[in-house]
Amino acid sequence: MPDSLDQRIDDYTLHWDTLIDGRENTSICDVEGLSNSDIRFLGRLGLWPEHNDPDDTRPGSPYVSDMGKYRSLHFDWNSVQSEMNREDPLALTIDYTRMMMAFLLFNPNPARIEMIGLGGGSLAKLCYYLLPNTEITVIEISREVIELREQFLVPPDNGRFRIICTDGADYVRDSDARPDILLVDGFDAHGQPPQLCSSLFYAHCHQRLMPAGLMIANLWGGDPYRRSYAGKMHRCFQGDTLMVPTEGGTNQAVIARKGASLSLSESQIADIQTNFRQRQAAFLPSIGQRIRCALDRGSH
Repeated sequence: MPDSLDQRIDDYTLHWDTLIDGRENTSICDVEGLSNSDIRFLGRLGLWPEHNDPDDTRPGSPYVSDMGKYRSLHFDWNSVQSEMNREDPLALTIDYTRMMMAFLLFNPNPARIEMIGLGGGSLAKLCYYLLPNTEITVIEISREVIELREQFLVPPDNGRFRIICTDGADYVRDSDARPDILLVDGFDAHGQPPQLCSSLFYAHCHQRLMPAGLMIANLWGGDPYRRSYAGKMHRCFQGDTLMVPTEGGTNQAVIARKGASLSLSESQIADIQTNFRQRQAAFLPSIGQRIRCALDRGSH
């Protein structure tokens, strides 16, 4: 029997109220100078984020906020870790997530995808929807993040989708699985954990990937060591890497391929429009053109 998300996936935008099943929590935490009723009123107007489950929040732990039609995952109020449009839950609202879906331009039908870092599940949900024949494994170190999965409509574990609570570096080192695609987007309250940006970690990633397999890593633009991380990937993948900045340059996506060229032709970009006609995949051709521009500039 198909799971409930499979049954409703094509009607996501039409049945939002049914999908969330009344799980909205509009409580918010106290803010100095404003009463709870003041903040609730501002939240209803979309002028203040509604902070869900404040009583269970410890410093540095994840929490959810609602601002208008957007639901966000935070570790603090200074940054957004993940974001979902509640009127279109499959849409990728943050540019770096769209860039990480670029693997489809090189391999539109992977047998196995692994993701390090769940966040709000934006990539996991879209891959689950676009690739019905692909096995997807998500590795997330924080049980607290995993416990928020229903608020972001992350699919339940089933025969082709699962979330494992463990350290991504340990999983990559110890697992015998051979993914076609490895997406690395692991962050905590302090940024990118050191074990997910070491030469040893990238070497394990390269070793485990299938031939011509792709790794795409999201690097935060504010990290002063991001170019060092990219250099480690470049060495581990024998130069088959490409760094592509996101819109605004806030993040960089590093695309690395095992033993195969990263060349991208116009025909591959045209094919992606034929292979993926879903509205939520309409961004892929423009991502392809940005990658081609980076290749032409020699951003290896």
